[in-house]
Amino acid sequence: MQSSVLDFPRAVEDSIDRPDRVKVYHLLDEAEPFSEVNGGAISRWAANVLRDSEETIICPDYDSSWSFDEKRLQKLSNWQRTDIIHPILYRMPWMLQKAFYLRLFRPLLKQMKSGDILYVHNRPECASVLSTVAAKYGITVVLHMHNSHLTVAKSSQLRALKHTPIVFVSTFLQREIEQKFPGHFARTYVVYNGADVQRFYPAPFRDSKRTTVVYTGRLIGYKGAHILLEAMRLLQQRGVDIQCRIVGGSWFGKSRTTAYMKSLRRNCPSNTELVGYKAGAELAEILRESDIFCCPSIWNDPFPLAPIEAMATGLPVVASRVGGIPEALQYGGGLMVPPKDPSALADAMQALTEDSDYRLRLREEGIHAADRKFRWSNVREQYETVIEKVSA
Repeated sequence: MQSSVLDFPRAVEDSIDRPDRVKVYHLLDEAEPFSEVNGGAISRWAANVLRDSEETIICPDYDSSWSFDEKRLQKLSNWQRTDIIHPILYRMPWMLQKAFYLRLFRPLLKQMKSGDILYVHNRPECASVLSTVAAKYGITVVLHMHNSHLTVAKSSQLRALKHTPIVFVSTFLQREIEQKFPGHFARTYVVYNGADVQRFYPAPFRDSKRTTVVYTGRLIGYKGAHILLEAMRLLQQRGVDIQCRIVGGSWFGKSRTTAYMKSLRRNCPSNTELVGYKAGAELAEILRESDIFCCPSIWNDPFPLAPIEAMATGLPVVASRVGGIPEALQYGGGLMVPPKDPSALADAMQALTEDSDYRLRLREEGIHAADRKFRWSNVREQYETVIEKVSA
């Protein structure tokens, strides 16, 4: 691979003008552009947490949809290309992996100043390599985990990350890694996800006989949309007056139709509609047109954004009791059911459909929880606490 070239001229000027100010560089996932339309959860985290600040965002690509000053957005040459070979890279021997990533990140490291922070999102293999040269460059590397990927790290990566500050999106993820590698990591923190309460706000409560349940998220097997279809079929058989809208695609933005999506279409009952991928204001409006939100995950979902956004919009949440979801619902606003249990899922949605007072109570709990605990401004405060501690 040819030596990377980082488009960084204005960022360099800023660092020269303000030499005493610590800069924080956020390295996003190589598969995820910084975009409200085509980006995913990490892009949304960065856009909302870093909006009114000065951090620099390093990404494979970006557009204008988040309305960020382009001085803060930088493309790392060849970063996007690693998405194609990432599975191969991850299986490489440590020395080869280290050589590859050091060459890839050398231009970025040369632009950083002593005391700066390189905040790596969800890539322990990159953070581990960068941690081995952090002292040489006088920088601090922080790893922010949005999923359980760290649990399968190699021994060489684990050794390199032993003293690296690691942030998890939920206590579930933090405990998961502590149980697998007890006492290994010196510094760990939890910073929850949040919701944009200016965009995801509630409509007036509707006390109608027919309720609408909505699912938003990727249409991949472990998110459990097929379990929701089975639950909707059961409700149809019971004669419950409820409709369902499934919102999403196989990936973010324009994405291909997969075998799983085709199976959903084939097995979709008449009380359910697959409406495709939506984002931003359009997604928020679909939530406001609904009465119940369903999160039927069948994996240990670390701390999904969708239920928090639904709560902010005033929707009672029916979700699987897995992963970090109980933390999202710890202040009220929803019901939890066992995963992979269409009957339990149907029972919960039926109870909310047939009892508007119950629905209203959960709605108010969810709005209150989102407003008091899960605003992005709350997340920003948690993040700033971590930055202060790792900078000390």
